[in-house]
Amino acid sequence: MKQPLLAGALSVLMVLLAGLTRVWARLSQFALGFLGVSLIGYAFLGKGYSYIGVPPLFVGEMALAVGLLALWRVGTVGIRSHRGLLALLGVFMLIGLLNTVPYIGEYGIEALRDSVIWLYAAFALIVAGLLLRLNWLERVTQQYARLIPWFLFAAPLSFIFYRLFKDAIPAWPGSDTPLLYPKAGDIGVHLAGIVAFLLLGLHHHFTVSESRRGWQEWLWWGLILLGILATSTSRAATLAIIASGLLIVVLRPRSGWGRPLYLVAVVLTLLVATNFSVNLGGQRDISAEGLLLNVQSIAGDSGTESREGTRTWRLNWWNDIVDYTVYGPYFWTGKGYGINLANSDGYQVYRDQSLRNPHNGHLTFLARSGVPGFLAWAALQLAFGFSLLRASFRARAAFQTLWANIFLWIFAYWMAFLINASFDVYLEGPQGGIWFWCVFGFGLAALETYRRQLAAAPAASSEFAPLPAPIKEP
Repeated sequence: MKQPLLAGALSVLMVLLAGLTRVWARLSQFALGFLGVSLIGYAFLGKGYSYIGVPPLFVGEMALAVGLLALWRVGTVGIRSHRGLLALLGVFMLIGLLNTVPYIGEYGIEALRDSVIWLYAAFALIVAGLLLRLNWLERVTQQYARLIPWFLFAAPLSFIFYRLFKDAIPAWPGSDTPLLYPKAGDIGVHLAGIVAFLLLGLHHHFTVSESRRGWQEWLWWGLILLGILATSTSRAATLAIIASGLLIVVLRPRSGWGRPLYLVAVVLTLLVATNFSVNLGGQRDISAEGLLLNVQSIAGDSGTESREGTRTWRLNWWNDIVDYTVYGPYFWTGKGYGINLANSDGYQVYRDQSLRNPHNGHLTFLARSGVPGFLAWAALQLAFGFSLLRASFRARAAFQTLWANIFLWIFAYWMAFLINASFDVYLEGPQGGIWFWCVFGFGLAALETYRRQLAAAPAASSEFAPLPAPIKEP
C-alpha cells in the first residue's frame, strides 16, 4: 500500500519540478504573461480583481514579486538612452523609501500598504526590461488592439450591472469587496486610451482588415459613446476622455476623426432634445446634461449641490495639505507613509475609516513625502511626457508616421491616468497604480526601441518593425 502511494507522490513531485523548470527557463515570458492577465483583470473587474490572494499577499504583489525575479534574472533594464529618466525614477523611489521605513515600526502593515503608490514604480522597470529583452513591444500592442472591442462591449455593461445589482454581487472570501467593482473614473481612463488609439488609426495597422473596417469602426465608436454616457457620473472620466480626444485633434488634425465627431454630435443632440436621463442609484443621473455639468464643474460652479459639495470638500483638503507642507512644518518630510491622512487632516467621511488619502494622487505625494517628494514626482512625469512628445515630433519630421502615432498614443494614455489621479484615490491602488506604471514602462521600452532602430538602420525605421531576435536568457 505504501509503495503505490510513494510512487504516486514521486510522480507528482517530478511533474511539479518539470513544470517549475520550464517556468524558470521562460521566466520573462511567464512574468509578462502573468502581468498581462492581471492588467486585463484590473481593467475588466476593477477593484474586485485586486483581492485575489491571501492577505496581505494579493495578485498585484505576486505579479510584482515574479516580475522582479524575472528582471533580476535578465540582469539589466536595457535602456541606453534616456538614462535621466531612470535617474529621476530612482530619486523618486528613494524619497518614498526614506519616508516609509521610519514609520513601519509605528504603523506596521499600514505603512507598507500606503507605500505602494511609489513602490509600484518598480513595474515600470519590469515592463521596460522584459519587453526589451523579449522584443515584445509590437506583440503587446497587437494584443491591446485585439482586446479593444471586448473592453468596449464589457466595460459600460459591467458598470451599469454593478450600479443596478451591487448588493447581489458576491464578495471575495474574507473581504466585503464584491467580485465585480468597476469605477467610472477607471473605465474613463481606458476609454481615453482607446479613443486616442482609434483617432490615430493605430487599429488599422495592428488588427482590422480593410474589408471590415467601416462597420467595425462605427460599432466601436457607438460603444465608446455608451461608455462615455455610463461614466458621466464621474467628472474625472469625462475630463480624461475629452482631453485625450482634444490632444489628438489638435496635434493630428487630419487623423480621420470626422466620423466619430459626427456620431457624438448627433447622438448628444438627440439625447439633449429628448431630455434623456437614467438613474442607476446615487446622486447623479446618467445623461447628456450630466456630461455638460461635469465639464462645467471642473472650471467653475455647476449649480448642482452634489457636484459642488464634493468639489468644495476636495479643495478645502487640498489647501490644508499645501498649508502644512509648503508653508508648514512638514515641508521636508511630509507626514510619511502609514498615517491615515483623512483622520489626521480631519476629512474622514466613512464610518469604517477606510478613506486614507486625498482624492488627488499628486497631493498624496506632497502630504506623505513633503515638497522634495512632490518635486521628484513632478520632475519625473514632466520629463517622461516631454520625452514622448519630442520623440513623436522627431518621428513625424522624419516621415515615420507609425512611430510618431505610437508615442502620441502613449502620451494621451499617460495623461488620462494623471487626470483621473487628480480627482480620485487612483494611483494608490493596484487597479490604477499598476496600470499606470506599466504604461510608463511601455513608454520607456518604446523610446529605447526607437533609438535602437535609428542606430541600426535610420532609413528603415519608418515602420514599427521588431528588433533582431533577443539573446536567450542565461
